This record gives sequence, structure tokens and C-alpha cells, in this order.
Amino acid sequence: MSAYNVTFFLEPRTHVRGSALPCPVLYIEPDGEHGAGYIALQIRNKVSAEDQVKIAESVLKGVTAWRDSIVEHFERERTAVDELAAAREEIARLKAEAGEDA
Repeated sequence: MSAYNVTFFLEPRTHVRGSALPCPVLYIEPDGEHGAGYIALQIRNKVSAEDQVKIAESVLKGVTAWRDSIVEHFERERTAVDELAAAREEIARLKAEAGEDA
């Protein structure tokens, strides 16, 4: 294994594709399909088929958890914004009932 730390900023046009032959490879193309730069994650062909599947499942699990955490974050944020808007509406309603200017 080679050890590198690299950061790529992903964009909506990021493209991900995989290939199984001759060695399983997962390509992540941050700038879009067939862009100038890409990340290649490859499994050596000497790794057993069962272990190749385990590795792919581990990647899938990690990416799914990452996606779910992003969704959860924005759901919480949206809920907080919605609750604040509802509270402001209720305050305005109560003020109007009391005869005050909103």
C-alpha cells in the first residue's frame, strides 16, 4: 500500500465509475467524467473474490454513512429554520391578537 494524504474538492459534476477486470478499480473523477485528474482505488488481483467483495462493501458502507450524515445535517438545519419561521409567525399572530404592531 502507498500512503498519501490528498484532498480533492468534489463538485456536482463529480463522476464515479468502476471496473472489475482485470483488477477491480473504483475511479472518482472530481471534475467530471474523463476529466484531467482522477482518483483510482484498485484491489490487487491476488486478493480473493470474497475479500474483494468485502472491500467493496466496506467502501459502500463508508460512502453511504457519509451521504447519510450530510442528509441528516441538512435536515436538522432545515428543521431549525422551519421552527424559527413558525415561531416568528406565532409571535406576529399573538401580537396582532393583542393589538400590537408586528
